[in-house]
Amino acid sequence: MFKKKTAIALGLAMLAGSSTAWAGKKSSLYPVVINTTANVIAGSFGNVRNSSDSVQSLDVGFQVGNGFYYAYIYAYDSTGTMASCTTSNRDMIEVIKSASPDSFIMAYHDGAGTCTNIEMRNASYLEPK
Repeated sequence: MFKKKTAIALGLAMLAGSSTAWAGKKSSLYPVVINTTANVIAGSFGNVRNSSDSVQSLDVGFQVGNGFYYAYIYAYDSTGTMASCTTSNRDMIEVIKSASPDSFIMAYHDGAGTCTNIEMRNASYLEPK
């Protein structure tokens, strides 16, 4: 019993005296990326908000009115390149609606402004806003 208590006390003392941070994986690798060849818009809201430049932005939203309902994605990368797409596909809109301020979002588009595929991810390694 004495050995067990001693081992626990030693372990707690080592943790208390340690300056090492104990945490999960963190990533800041998701700035706005606009690929005009592959027609892709991607980025993490937290990474964009916390970036060192004042150019990047990532905006998702919705427009609803008599006879229309659609979602949009607008983005500027750090060089000022802008890309956007919209969709009236209800399934894609539901994916966009589930995004949080800390989400990663990626959209493929047809090059003419229509979103063709949406990916949204919430993950512990994404940087919070």
